[in-house]
Amino acid sequence: MRVVWTRGSGCAELATLLSAGEPDRITGDLIQQCIDHRADLLVSRRFPGSFDLVSVAVPLDFVPGKVTRVVSAVAGGPHSFLAADTASRLGRSLGVEAEMLSAIRPGEDPRVAEELLDHIALSVPETWGRVVEVDGMSELVESLEEGTLVVFGAPGGSWLQRSMFGPGAKLRSRAPAGAIMVRSAPDRVFRWMGDPVFVSPLRLADDTLRVHEEKVLAVAAEGLLVGLVRRERLLGAGAAAVGSLMEEAMSAKVDETIAEAMTLEPTFGRDPIPVTDHDEHLVGALSLPVG
Repeated sequence: MRVVWTRGSGCAELATLLSAGEPDRITGDLIQQCIDHRADLLVSRRFPGSFDLVSVAVPLDFVPGKVTRVVSAVAGGPHSFLAADTASRLGRSLGVEAEMLSAIRPGEDPRVAEELLDHIALSVPETWGRVVEVDGMSELVESLEEGTLVVFGAPGGSWLQRSMFGPGAKLRSRAPAGAIMVRSAPDRVFRWMGDPVFVSPLRLADDTLRVHEEKVLAVAAEGLLVGLVRRERLLGAGAAAVGSLMEEAMSAKVDETIAEAMTLEPTFGRDPIPVTDHDEHLVGALSLPVG
C-alpha cells in the first residue's frame, strides 16, 4: 500500500504502520501530490472536505504503544472493507490480534451480519469476525477490553455509525486505545496505470509493426498525445509515416475512476489505454481489467 500523510497528531505513526515502505509526507496541493505519489491512502488529521481522490484514514487519540488489540466495526456501509483491511494491517504491524465486529440490535436476525463478515473475510482472511448484540454505541465501546484500538467507517447510513457521529459523537473518544476513522474512495486510473506505450508520428509503418503488437496504439509527439493508430491501417502501409495513418486521440484522464475508463474498453480491448493529464500530456497507460 502506497501511503502519504499530512501533518497532524498520530498521522506519521499511522502512515508508517500502514505503509509497505517509507510513507511520504505531502504538503500543498493534495490532489496533485496524491497523483504524483500514486497514493492508495492519505493519512490526515481530518477528512479534507469532499476530496475523494484516494481513501483517507484519520487517527483519533492514536498512541501505538497503548494498543494491544485492533477491532474494526463493520456495518455493511461503503467503508467497511477499508476498515477491516486497515485493522488487519495494523494488527500485523503491531503484532496484536485484529478482529471484526458487526453489531446488531437485540432480537435482530444475525444472519445478514454473519454473511457480511464472511464476505469481508474473503478479502481480509487474517481477521476473524463475530456478531454482537448491543443497544447502542455506548454499550459496544464499554464492552471493549483495555488497549483496544477501534477502526470504523466515516458517517453513513447504518444505525451504528449514526450513534457514533450523531448525538453520541463524543463516544468515539472513549475507545480504550483511540480510534481510526476511514473513508474509502473509488479506484482511480493513476493507481493502476503503467508506463506509457506509444509510437512517434514519424515512425514508419513497417518499423512500428516490427516493434509493437497492439491492435490500437497511442501516437505521441514531444510528450503530448496526438492520435491513435490501428494495426489494420499499418498493415501494407510500408514506408508511410504513422502520422499519416493515425486517427483522433482518445484517452483516460489520470484522475478518472476506473469505471469511467472502462467506457474506452470497446475501442482498446486488452491493449493499453493511453492516460493523459488535463493538458493532454501522455503520463501512463492503463490495461484492463485491473485490480
